[in-house]
Amino acid sequence: MKLHTVDKGQKVKILDLSSVDPLLRKRLYSFGIKEGCELCIKQKGLFSGACVLECEGQNVGIRRKDLMTIEVEKL
Repeated sequence: MKLHTVDKGQKVKILDLSSVDPLLRKRLYSFGIKEGCELCIKQKGLFSGACVLECEGQNVGIRRKDLMTIEVEKL
């Protein structure tokens, strides 16, 4: 499933980041967000806006169109 379909507060595990833009993938990796990492959606923006993800105690804001490229599984 894609990350944008996950409900707020649901914990997921990242399976695949290969379809993410290479610059964004590098930035996510610098925040510690990579394959195998567990995260949860803390906040969803209105009208398909940005979402806030929490991974290992760190909050990161990502655009919804980028969430649509991240493959995850529910825990």
